[in-house]
Amino acid sequence: MSSKSTMTEHITLSAASKLLGVTVRSLRKWSDEGKLKTIRTEGGHRRVAVAEIHRLQGVEQKERTVTLAYCRCSTHKQEENLERQVGRVLEHCTKQGWQTELFKEIGSGLNDNRAQFKRLLTRVVDDDVARVAVEFKDRLARFGFETFVIYCRNFGVDVVVLEDVAPKEFEQEFADDIISLVASYSGRMYGRRGGRKKKVKTDE
Repeated sequence: MSSKSTMTEHITLSAASKLLGVTVRSLRKWSDEGKLKTIRTEGGHRRVAVAEIHRLQGVEQKERTVTLAYCRCSTHKQEENLERQVGRVLEHCTKQGWQTELFKEIGSGLNDNRAQFKRLLTRVVDDDVARVAVEFKDRLARFGFETFVIYCRNFGVDVVVLEDVAPKEFEQEFADDIISLVASYSGRMYGRRGGRKKKVKTDE
């Protein structure tokens, strides 16, 4: 594996205010007074560590030990590639000493109604989950990856991407996803037209 990117366990002041039941203005004041530990993003925005929220809530933080490994391919003809992907991701998790739960499936990255992906979204909210691990960003979704990261971050969960650049074979897989999407859309359109024609004939 060549490189990794990790999203730290910090949330926005807006998210923190909802968890603590106070206004964002109060949180800014606490930060200025040193009562609330915050960090600054490159853009100058404040972020609060989830552990800091737990400290203010007086909640004993449960140790996060579970890594959710998600693997996906688009079609059944790529199933062998999926198994190799699973092997690489699990190998990395094992080397890191992470306790891992595997989520794998065959389905288009353009489809957000995937069964295992929905299971993953549900599992992320549990307080024993430390991180989500994927080989490439588009294994989770073709679009909306940053939204997924924000979702996880709000629950104190990291997102670890093992590789920054996808291999050439993923370009063909993406093309297959687009073709599948166009075919599905075309089928629906022709189906609607056929229904309208039948209705016109019936009316006549």
